Amino acid sequence: MVGTTLKMRSDENASENFKQVQLKKLTVPSMEATTKRAALGDLQNRGISRPIAAKDAAQKDSKDLKLTDALRNAKARVDTHWKKQPLGSNTHGNAAAPPKANEGGVAAFLRSNSVRNRVPTKATVEPAKVTVKSSSTENVNEPTLKREDSSLSKKSLTKLRAALAKPVMGVSGIRREPVAVARKEAETKKELQEIKKDSLDLKKDATRMPLIRGNSAVTTTTSTMPTTMSLSSKRLAGIEDIDANDKENLVLVSEYVNDIYDYLYQVEQQQPIHKDHLAGQKEVSHKMRAVLIDWINEVHLQFHLAAETFQLAVAIIDRYLQVVKDTKRTYLQLVGVTALFIATKYEELFPPAIGDFVFITDDTYTARQIRQMELQIFKAIDCNLSRPLPIHFLRRYSKAAGAEDEHHTMSKYFIELASVDYEMATYRPSEIAAASLFLSLHLLNGNYRAGTGFNDRHWSPTLTFYSRYSAAHLRPITRLIAKLARDAPLAKLKAIYNKYQGSKFQKIALRTELSGALMDSIVGQSQKK
Repeated sequence: MVGTTLKMRSDENASENFKQVQLKKLTVPSMEATTKRAALGDLQNRGISRPIAAKDAAQKDSKDLKLTDALRNAKARVDTHWKKQPLGSNTHGNAAAPPKANEGGVAAFLRSNSVRNRVPTKATVEPAKVTVKSSSTENVNEPTLKREDSSLSKKSLTKLRAALAKPVMGVSGIRREPVAVARKEAETKKELQEIKKDSLDLKKDATRMPLIRGNSAVTTTTSTMPTTMSLSSKRLAGIEDIDANDKENLVLVSEYVNDIYDYLYQVEQQQPIHKDHLAGQKEVSHKMRAVLIDWINEVHLQFHLAAETFQLAVAIIDRYLQVVKDTKRTYLQLVGVTALFIATKYEELFPPAIGDFVFITDDTYTARQIRQMELQIFKAIDCNLSRPLPIHFLRRYSKAAGAEDEHHTMSKYFIELASVDYEMATYRPSEIAAASLFLSLHLLNGNYRAGTGFNDRHWSPTLTFYSRYSAAHLRPITRLIAKLARDAPLAKLKAIYNKYQGSKFQKIALRTELSGALMDSIVGQSQKK
């Protein structure tokens, strides 16, 4: 009703009181009121603001007209504060005084902070105009460095001034030249000796680990050193530098990647899963553990979580169960869902809420019980979640092998199958990742129909170098994984097998290579032994 009354009023007195623009503004609330339900306080505010909005619109139009008239009649003027002054002097010829506090505000602050911009320009652009005067009575206002200038810039500035203030070489300069050359040669000899020591250390480290160090070239008048020290010149033949083309990609951190994996290999040794780690449990068996991990994989797929989340949850469960030996059977599912809850907060960008974990347990446990179990798990594992996962090593090994997507996906399938098996829990994450890739390379690159072909041909020297495992070391682990993959269609726990039948995972579980003659020969060798 308010909108209609305003419209009738505007039609009657259109030329005297209202304009067409004001009419559109006043009729907008009426349309909103008919299409959208508004709150009571919003309706009250609309009733108050309608007459005020009309007055404000009229005042705004008058202000715009005044502003355009003022701009049309304005004349251009020169801002003398921004006029450049010659260095070291002002308009009266004396030394340049600092700007006053009330002069120009931000402009004065910027002018007083321009010392670092003046000094290099004076030194590099116009070197011929800079001369040294012998008169000590003349006052020269040299720019001083601000607090933010580092000691390195001070040293470079003093060297620059000394070089520019150096007089033209005369007889005395020629006599002093051999002394300066001797000092320079002594300094270069010391630098060369230090670089030779570093190169010897690099040779020792290259046999143990791939290290990339880019030492800058030392250029002198007598000799030069090589500018790059790549691994290709220090490795054996056939080993490829897989990080050579990653220097421009900062995400891949090619300068630190080998140090990072050094640390990961150390951590997996410091946090092992012992053999038969459930031996002291009274109520929990390895079959219960397999059922729990199979259920967690289903939840992991339902929540669309990352691969790291599932593997970290399995690692947390094993580390907790090998420490807490009195875990009850009724609380085993609580341990599993809490481990997954911790892993999502550690790995996921948007982890599910705690209510979702209560829901997937069918309200068997409350949110308070999950939080209490979370505290117990953190106490048992010493608040340490840094244990590396098989997926971390698999990405590195796939890069060293030049693997394709199907190799990587099949290796992930083998890793998840191994996570359910109790006997595979004692192996290191790096061993499981290397053995999974070793098996996928044999099945996809070799002749899976042949009864023989399980050899070292697919494990190249590059893979041996970066994985630190030989093919002979990986064969027993590979046979155990091959048995799990061949028996997966007939196993009782089929969560992982059903998961990898989907198109999202390239239907890896349905590949014919997993049931060929090569797979049977690999598994047969393991059964004989």
